[in-house]
Amino acid sequence: MGHIIPFLKLAKHLVSHTIITKVTLFIASINNKSSKPQVETNILQSSMKQGLFDVIHLPPIDAPANANMGTKLAIIMKESIPFIYQEISTMTSPKPTILITELFGSLVLPIAEHFNMSKFVFWPSSAWNVALSLHTPTLDKVVEGEYTDQEEFIRIPGCNPISPCDLFSPFLDRNDQLYHEYLPMCEELRKVDGIFVNTFLELEAKTILALRSGKIYKVPIYPIGPLIREAKKQNCDDENRDHVIDWLDKQEEESVIYVSLGSGYTMSHEQIKEMALGLELSGKKFVWSLRPPSTKAGNDRYLTAGEDAGSNGVPKTRASVSAFPDEFHKIQNRGLVILDWAPQLEILKHSSIGVFVSHCGWNSILESVSCGVPIVGWPLFADQLMNAETMAKEIGIGIRLNVAQSTKVVGSEEIGKTICKIMDKEDIEGCAMRKRVKELKHIAEKAWSQDGPSFCEMTNAFVKISHTNGV
Repeated sequence: MGHIIPFLKLAKHLVSHTIITKVTLFIASINNKSSKPQVETNILQSSMKQGLFDVIHLPPIDAPANANMGTKLAIIMKESIPFIYQEISTMTSPKPTILITELFGSLVLPIAEHFNMSKFVFWPSSAWNVALSLHTPTLDKVVEGEYTDQEEFIRIPGCNPISPCDLFSPFLDRNDQLYHEYLPMCEELRKVDGIFVNTFLELEAKTILALRSGKIYKVPIYPIGPLIREAKKQNCDDENRDHVIDWLDKQEEESVIYVSLGSGYTMSHEQIKEMALGLELSGKKFVWSLRPPSTKAGNDRYLTAGEDAGSNGVPKTRASVSAFPDEFHKIQNRGLVILDWAPQLEILKHSSIGVFVSHCGWNSILESVSCGVPIVGWPLFADQLMNAETMAKEIGIGIRLNVAQSTKVVGSEEIGKTICKIMDKEDIEGCAMRKRVKELKHIAEKAWSQDGPSFCEMTNAFVKISHTNGV
């Protein structure tokens, strides 16, 4: 979903702004027995009803059940190449001239060369993430041993250095299949006509300037964000949505904490206990979106949320609520708990929200920025660690929580004090973060307006390609 949403938004912008006359979206998937989550189905159906572009679902691909998600994605894209080739070969009216894919889809870029199409990569995450991937072939040659064993930070020309412990999955084991899948993708990334990034200049100015300097690798970079979902019902239950918004309407301005660690994560019993105690220590009201607890701590349950749920993501039985710790039940009168899909963007847009406790998925960061809400960063997996560092250090709109390395649990005192620091009207640093995120909100609102910076970046990219190809 973290990739589908911005891709759909990109396709919509391309057509609605008459940058491109026709867009066809290819969607690959894993062949499994479980049904597709209802929220994903609803989002796709809603987009297709608008009639702005075509959607082609490629045949599901079999992938090893024991493989990690990154390896599965690589396998899916490799196996999908013949199907994509076949589909494109049948498109003659009009003939496709541009292929846009994401990093894992870079494996299909040779198809573009065969059909004489311009090739772009759309990056739904941060510019810092792009910089790391472009620099990876160089790092592969100069770094000895495992990346995670390096005593010094990983250096990228012109960018903030990266702590080895913040590197995402492919860098954790250079002998793993995922790293050997990821490296060729990074090499293909260097060959594209341009990279569209879901960010904007004022959000990651230092990194974007470094990318455009050519010191990392000379590839045209186009910041075209923020590309986020629209705040209208968001495919959640109407009754549930109305209840949440009605409750928020009764709260004071910027007085409520919104907690959501993403749809792919299930908290452990111990972490829910610490979260509940932290919310209690903050003394603030809250809206908390979560799943019934797991017995595992840390990130072991990431991307497995919903295994015990129905197709719409709702727990199959409300009896699972009894599995929550006593501390969770103790704070119920201070806020709202949502056990199914939360209308996140509508919640963040509400004037009563004062801070967002987030896993720092890039979509969530962009949504928070677009709503002018500061962030308490709680990264869990993949690029979220780098995103959280960017959010706190480069963008300056929040604080990253400290996670106990021994238990992978964030303590209640850490949670409570961090929330209070950001929401405290007298705290100098908290005031600066709130001011900064509101400034970025106003910039983000203008990004895709006619003649806005992101609109112009996208238009300029296609004008350049048209002149180059003589079309």
